Amino acid sequence: MKTRDRILDVSLSLFNEEGEAAQTAVDIANALDMSPGNLYYHFKGKEPIIEALFDRFEEEMQIILGGSPSAVTSIEDNWVFVYIVLEEIYDFRFFYRNIGDMMERYPAMASRFRRILAMKRKAINEVLGSLEKRDLVHVDKRLRDHLVKQMVATLTFWLSHDLLEGEQRDGPRLIHDTVLQFMLLVVPYMGEAGYEAMVGMLDRHRELVKS
Repeated sequence: MKTRDRILDVSLSLFNEEGEAAQTAVDIANALDMSPGNLYYHFKGKEPIIEALFDRFEEEMQIILGGSPSAVTSIEDNWVFVYIVLEEIYDFRFFYRNIGDMMERYPAMASRFRRILAMKRKAINEVLGSLEKRDLVHVDKRLRDHLVKQMVATLTFWLSHDLLEGEQRDGPRLIHDTVLQFMLLVVPYMGEAGYEAMVGMLDRHRELVKS
């Protein structure tokens, strides 16, 4: 593995597990058993590391949000799609635990976060459109924007909410629970076929939580 990639992998692990604000460039170098000077050769401090990690995250989200919505043709597909999005966010969860604080300390990140929000919004609209074509959901045009905003908020603040509640669920359980919360937003707009599929998804969720 290239030294640059190793620095990014170890930094991501530290930021996710111990919090980004608590880590310094020296802490990262120590975790790598590397001199600060060697780290500085590759990254001129912690901020460039964070920017490079966001490059990784943004690229993955572009792939997921840009390509998957067209393949969502059922309620089950939608459940899986949301799971994949949340799983990717969880892999870079330090960005999401306190977005406001991140943007305040790294102002250049604000526009990049907004691009991610725009991608989420576009993907959700495409998914809803695909499900509407198949008569699985029926959303009043007057409510569409409000529903999408709530869905985007769920995909954005779920980690902060979990931290605030102090539950500290493990990754798989938290992701499964959040997928359920997201899907429940669609229930009032489901037709009979969509609702029956959702009931099946609820049964599967109960089984996953028990295991």
